[in-house]
Amino acid sequence: MVQLIRNRTIGGIILGLIILSLSKMFFEFVPEPPNVTYTPLFNNIKKMFEGYQLAEIITASIFVVLQAIFLTFILQYHKIIKKKTFFPFIIYILLAIVYNEQFYLNPASFFNFFLLIITERMLRLQDAGKSAGLLFLDIGTIVGLLLLFSKEAIFFIPAIIIGIILISTYDVSNILILILSLIMVLIITSGIYYLTGNIRQFVSFFSFSPVNIDIIINHWQERFYYLMALILVLTIITYTFFQFKSTIVSNKAKRFAGVFLLIFFTSQIIVVIQEVNIWCNMALFAIPTSVFAANYFQETKGNNWFKNIVFLLLIIALVSIQLNY
Repeated sequence: MVQLIRNRTIGGIILGLIILSLSKMFFEFVPEPPNVTYTPLFNNIKKMFEGYQLAEIITASIFVVLQAIFLTFILQYHKIIKKKTFFPFIIYILLAIVYNEQFYLNPASFFNFFLLIITERMLRLQDAGKSAGLLFLDIGTIVGLLLLFSKEAIFFIPAIIIGIILISTYDVSNILILILSLIMVLIITSGIYYLTGNIRQFVSFFSFSPVNIDIIINHWQERFYYLMALILVLTIITYTFFQFKSTIVSNKAKRFAGVFLLIFFTSQIIVVIQEVNIWCNMALFAIPTSVFAANYFQETKGNNWFKNIVFLLLIIALVSIQLNY
């Protein structure tokens, strides 16, 4: 199974699409969407689809597919994985819409979209040297836009700055460009809301959902913690392989692996403390886990029979979590 997908033949692509279809065929409409906190801008987007549930699901699903294509393109363009592979596309979709709630438009999906753009800009920073002012301007602007769509973005700002420090040559002025461009986006947005008489809505951008550090496990929530454990084990094992054993990963990619790991653990913190948005935020694991796992399954080094078992167990586990609705 893994070998067929790895070779990128027509049969491998068809098999991958069959796997994705089978893993999502248990989807059911959510009669009452969960209590999720939206920014005013995202809330306006949701209102556009009120009464058009099927249209929202189709739009959201296409949006996730486009993200999977974009992730695959980034990995190939920047040679994060030297060989072309279909695995990032498959694994991203498997993880990004595990739960029925994620088939609807949600902040985490927009978060991942903007995070992919930021990741691509950060990858360019590694080759830009000291003349990277425009890239820092891009990153700051995109982070500002991200804040308008997802409240959880505030937790990622330190992670993005730390990631830049890890992988690029920079000076203080570049960091200032990033921060100032972010602030400019917020200032322009606040001006628009003020001129339209909706300044109170803009202020509500900064009212965050309740932070609950107490983890309460009951039957209703078990699926979240099972999935967290599954993704944690998969990510740690495949990251270790990515960093220390893979033969198809460039040195540039190994250096950037720390950024993906930082994204992963920041996502884990968000999931734990932002309990209100837990359905949607589980999708935040999709980017880093897809990168490491895709490399693991694409790599010809190692026992294919073992990788087939791991891949099959991953699919079965994700389907069983969805069935345990």
